[in-house]
Amino acid sequence: MHIDFSKIPEPLIEKSKGELNASIMLFRAVHYRWLIKLGRLVIPYILWIPGVKWAIKKTVFRHFCGGETLAETKSVVETLAKYHVNAISDYSAEQAGTREKQEETKKNILESIRFAKTQKNVPFACVKITGICARPLLEKISANEPLTEEEATQKQDFLERLDALCAAAAAQGKKFFIDAEETWINPAINEAAEMMMAKYNREQHVVYTTIQFYTKDSVAYLQRLIDTAPYKVALKLVRGAYHEQENERAARMGYPTPIVDGKAAADASYNAGLRLCIGHLDKVSFCAATHNEESIALLIQMMGERHIGANSDIISFSQLYGMRDNLTYNLAGHGYNVSKYIPYGPVKETLPYLIRRAEENAGIGSQMGEELQLLQRAKKEKRKPASGK
Repeated sequence: MHIDFSKIPEPLIEKSKGELNASIMLFRAVHYRWLIKLGRLVIPYILWIPGVKWAIKKTVFRHFCGGETLAETKSVVETLAKYHVNAISDYSAEQAGTREKQEETKKNILESIRFAKTQKNVPFACVKITGICARPLLEKISANEPLTEEEATQKQDFLERLDALCAAAAAQGKKFFIDAEETWINPAINEAAEMMMAKYNREQHVVYTTIQFYTKDSVAYLQRLIDTAPYKVALKLVRGAYHEQENERAARMGYPTPIVDGKAAADASYNAGLRLCIGHLDKVSFCAATHNEESIALLIQMMGERHIGANSDIISFSQLYGMRDNLTYNLAGHGYNVSKYIPYGPVKETLPYLIRRAEENAGIGSQMGEELQLLQRAKKEKRKPASGK
């Protein structure tokens, strides 16, 4: 099946002129790398200044997040449902250094799982592990360093939190994404995700681990999982969102970057992952979480060759809220199982996520250009008289 992704989605045309202008200004602003780098360094320390938080909330936060609370995301979820698009409520805390903050994050994610039960178009819940486990502990586990007695207790507490979330999702009949993060903490995340898949994926796909295909070892890791895991393998396939941090840390600490060299290599890696997954559907269920039109077209082609229906419950697509609406809504319009990731949480808690989105659009010039062009076309379409449509 061929899908014309250039078609302007109706929800964009329905936005007000003011909303479209604000989004256009945002994507023009993120073109400037120096501005994003400055923001990453400065903004976390100046939120207390009157007007700063308000400005963030009215611009980048409003575009990329569903709200500060789960209740505020409900209108977004309901709007998506009108267009047959699923939603993934994502409580975006990821810097929980204390046990109190970790328990708070767990509580909020449990709430999102209960919310998903009430919404037909919310099939997934998700967690970012740094929201329920301290980053230094994840670094130590990932480096295979011996843990102190206190750290061993903290690790057990973290695994119990994660297990409680997976159990809640399973009990509610929902699927559960465990997101990937930076490579220097990801071994600990992979270990925990594999433990949860081993427990909950014996008969069905409940817990999904995430593979970032811009890393050099991603395809080999996927192959190992497929070959050796004694359970059903559930996966979210992404390219990766920590490009700047990964290369900066590698240069600073003097080791080879774990990231593949260039966009073409990342594309080839991702597509290799798609081929591996679709070749093992007796064991694998996966979500292609991508903004890349070529990868989506490839997967659609492979689904057609294997006579897999668009609304398959073992293959789905996903894009981030506020990005690539042309992909999401046109996929949904052709009956594909597609979702939007909807981050929510206090502005301060979502800052790392928001900065990554800005960096992503600053770093991928063609994507930023495509987003901007789509918004400008939607604005132009609004100006047409009814007879001109």
